[in-house]
Amino acid sequence: MTILDLAKRYYPRLWDDRRLDMLVAAGQLTQQEVEEVKEGAHETAGDGL
Repeated sequence: MTILDLAKRYYPRLWDDRRLDMLVAAGQLTQQEVEEVKEGAHETAGDGL
């Protein structure tokens, strides 16, 4: 499982914006990947995940 997979799974329930920003700063995620994670979280909001 990649960092991107983990971010998609845990944002925003367990990981917040600060964690995503820290991963970008550490070179683990790109800003484009963060935007993808956030867009995916909005699409699944209310799914009970």
